[in-house]
Amino acid sequence: MAVSHSVGVYLDTDTCHYHFKNFQFCNFFSAASIDNFLSSDYPIKYAAFHVPFDKNDTLWLDRIETLYAKTNRIFIFCSELHAHTVKSLIELDRPKIVIFICGHINYTFKHAHVHRWLDWFVTSVYFYKVVEPSLLSKKIQQGTSKNYFFDILLGCQRPHRDFVYNYIHSENLTNQVIMTYFRFWNIDLRKSDHIFETDGLEFLPESSYTHSVHQVKYHGHKMNLSQIVPLDIYNDSYYTLITETNAVNEFNFFTEKTVKPILAKRLFVVIAGQGFLKTLKSYGFKTFDTVIDESYDSEENHETRWTMALEQVKYLTSADPVIIHEKIKEIVEHNYNLMLGYEWYDDLVNQLKSTIEIDTAHTIAD
Repeated sequence: MAVSHSVGVYLDTDTCHYHFKNFQFCNFFSAASIDNFLSSDYPIKYAAFHVPFDKNDTLWLDRIETLYAKTNRIFIFCSELHAHTVKSLIELDRPKIVIFICGHINYTFKHAHVHRWLDWFVTSVYFYKVVEPSLLSKKIQQGTSKNYFFDILLGCQRPHRDFVYNYIHSENLTNQVIMTYFRFWNIDLRKSDHIFETDGLEFLPESSYTHSVHQVKYHGHKMNLSQIVPLDIYNDSYYTLITETNAVNEFNFFTEKTVKPILAKRLFVVIAGQGFLKTLKSYGFKTFDTVIDESYDSEENHETRWTMALEQVKYLTSADPVIIHEKIKEIVEHNYNLMLGYEWYDDLVNQLKSTIEIDTAHTIAD
């Protein structure tokens, strides 16, 4: 591109710099130099923000207001979809706003441009695609006799996870599943019922382990604890019940909880918001509607939807896993190949590149 000095970019965080680092023709300004950015005379001015996880941090929205009138576009990267982050994004539905999100928001944006950035797919796949690409094929046992039908790893307490926990007990399914429920915040996971991998896992002395997003070393590589495929658990169970981080109808948020059973070529049932499977299919994945009843995905009422999904869990505990395994072979292979083979980060990079090229072309033409 012959635009070496025409683009000035204000980068609010290091994450924003990471996304723009490949665009060497841009001239970057950090948060410390916001005044210099505002007074600069670049023909094209961008600002980039990463939505903070802390719902009490609203200063980034103030900075957007300060910059909006003096920029051509504002790029917003949101790697965590929660009620408060989604609310902020909807309130930013304005013409100059370009939003990248890790899922789907059930709202029609009238002005802002919204694109997918499945960050949890990118980061959760990395170890198994780049660092140890043969680990899963060597360690995962497919189609062998196992002691349990489902793994149900519930994590921290949330209403939909309470619902699952109570259902499993009320239906006397506890002996058919591997179920853990951490429940509490800010308690060391090593003092909970969390099941850690037995091979290759090393805790870091400087880290606390009150949340599964904290880093460990796994086969010598630093990564989030939550992104380790639980080989020991998967090798002793046939299927996965995914209880995603959020289970509301306003949006679908995709995390490592969805990635891991796909990497392990497993059938999964999902406790999440309405349309979760529909959105997953829109990304090219296949689900298991030829094997189980997935009409639960379109049910609006939360408890009805979760009950319908759990009824499929109950059904599968009485079905022959050998027959099910044969039925899902093509589906799980397709999903595995898509998850590992597709360059998910290119969605963001290509959209950024396209947007910048269009803007610079218009500037040169003017």
